[in-house]
Amino acid sequence: MRTVLLLAGLALPWPAAAEVACHDDPRRIAEQRALDEAQIAALLRERTEVPVPPRLNALLEELVSASPRLRGGPPVRLLAFDDPEPNAYAADHGVILLTNALWSATHAFSEDELAAVIAHELAHVEVRDGLAEACEMQLRVGHAQTDIAQVRARLAMLNAASPLGRNAADLLHEQELLADARGMALLRAAGRDPQVMLDVLAKLHAPAGPGGAFTVGHTHPALRDRLEHAKRQWLSEPVLPQAPRTRSPR
Repeated sequence: MRTVLLLAGLALPWPAAAEVACHDDPRRIAEQRALDEAQIAALLRERTEVPVPPRLNALLEELVSASPRLRGGPPVRLLAFDDPEPNAYAADHGVILLTNALWSATHAFSEDELAAVIAHELAHVEVRDGLAEACEMQLRVGHAQTDIAQVRARLAMLNAASPLGRNAADLLHEQELLADARGMALLRAAGRDPQVMLDVLAKLHAPAGPGGAFTVGHTHPALRDRLEHAKRQWLSEPVLPQAPRTRSPR
């Protein structure tokens, strides 16, 4: 989900005081969690929940163990639902949603590819991209004290070609690019081949699924941009990129 740090090209700086007030505000964290839980519940009312294969839970445990931040954070769990398209989404409070197409006979992702899918979503959870996105856009719509749900409603009505609509899309794109790079670093830390992420990006490339926080424009960059960024990031900095905390994170 969301889900997306390095906001190159966005016009407004992220004030440090506002970041602390929003990104670390217990009330906003609780609101974000409540909204995410409501979206997940709505999704699972529309789709059939299915059991998560034990091997995927083993992959999750392996990857979480490779990240000090994830080990020290809230428990992360996997949920799965029936869907013919392979996809995955993440919520800040530690829920990763997977479609069962990922392990169906039709698509049959390898173990390394499934690890890459989970690693990308863990990268979102690790830096709480959902709340970072909400905090940034609260400032951009000019209502830093407005509830997240109200900001989402306003964003849903925006013209994607408007300056604010483009800024929202740029933020989501930057979050996705950094999650790709962080996911690759997490694979490497777990002793897996990080370059498998490139294959997974080609297979999974798609806009956000049901329950995405914002519906303005496309939530994911073009596949070519993602592949090029992942290759550059890996070749230039084969370490786990840290999310800047003086501007908006992804």
